[in-house]
Amino acid sequence: MTIYSGKTIQDAVEQSLADLSLTQDQVEVKILQQPRHGFFGIGRKLAKVDVKKKKNTNQNQTITNQKLTEAKSNTTNLSRPDQADNDVTKKAVDLENISQQLANYLNDVLEAMGFSFKLKLDMRSKHAIYIDISTDQESRLIGRHGRTINALQNLSQIFINRLGANNVNVELDTANYRARRSESLEQLAEKTARDAIANGKPIYLNPMPSFERKQIHNTLADNEYVITYSTGKEPHRVIVVAPKQ
Repeated sequence: MTIYSGKTIQDAVEQSLADLSLTQDQVEVKILQQPRHGFFGIGRKLAKVDVKKKKNTNQNQTITNQKLTEAKSNTTNLSRPDQADNDVTKKAVDLENISQQLANYLNDVLEAMGFSFKLKLDMRSKHAIYIDISTDQESRLIGRHGRTINALQNLSQIFINRLGANNVNVELDTANYRARRSESLEQLAEKTARDAIANGKPIYLNPMPSFERKQIHNTLADNEYVITYSTGKEPHRVIVVAPKQ
């Protein structure tokens, strides 16, 4: 269960949509707690929701599009019982082609930035592309607080989205940075929670991308003494860790 909090139900839902990179019609929302203002702040409660991605959303869309195509072609497709198998094969080939186009795009961008590098492409699933960038300029590629590699990852995501791969996530990595950053985020979340409890005041973290904010939320989701929520607008959206009232 991933719990999102906000001053209102809508704030909590919008926070979840931003973190999950989904739209309202792609999720199921369960209201766990209605917001309460309290009296002079005493007894105040934030709205809490549990948001989950709907199952088979992409599959249902594919089926709908297929039915529309069949209707337009009248009886042509009905005479081909192997059409579904061909569609599945075509999708796999398309993803491979999109991955290669993305690698070519990154190659041009990194060369223009003056890097000497090698790319290792890994299609981890039909919804995930992982690219490891091997370079002797790792620190420059990562950038301060990961800003450079995150910006490149965002550009990569936009690139494949424009190719029609909206349900595929891109992850760029170098020198095992993502694993090291993940461990740092967990430590940051736990330390911030301890500080918020000790001081009795909310703590605002520095802006970070949605996938990193999601990790902070998940790390502290089961903490009985703090709540987490996001505030602000991209790219300055931040996580707030606050003691429970």
